[in-house]
Amino acid sequence: MILYTMMPEELIFPTAETDFSKQKIVEMNGVSLLVNETSQNQYVILRVLSSDPQHFLDDQYSPGQKVTMSVN
Repeated sequence: MILYTMMPEELIFPTAETDFSKQKIVEMNGVSLLVNETSQNQYVILRVLSSDPQHFLDDQYSPGQKVTMSVN
């Protein structure tokens, strides 16, 4: 299906607020991360928010990694 419109995609297909309700910004060992809660105290890393290039090269902070921690 092709839509010929000038309206932005976000207005035609709005994202449900529940998609973002389980996302949290946490700090792990001094590195800011965006994580998604999969179960109680179990999280999956979605994005590294640090500006330090060394944090992006560290495998323990790569997106998709599962971490266990308590987030307040």
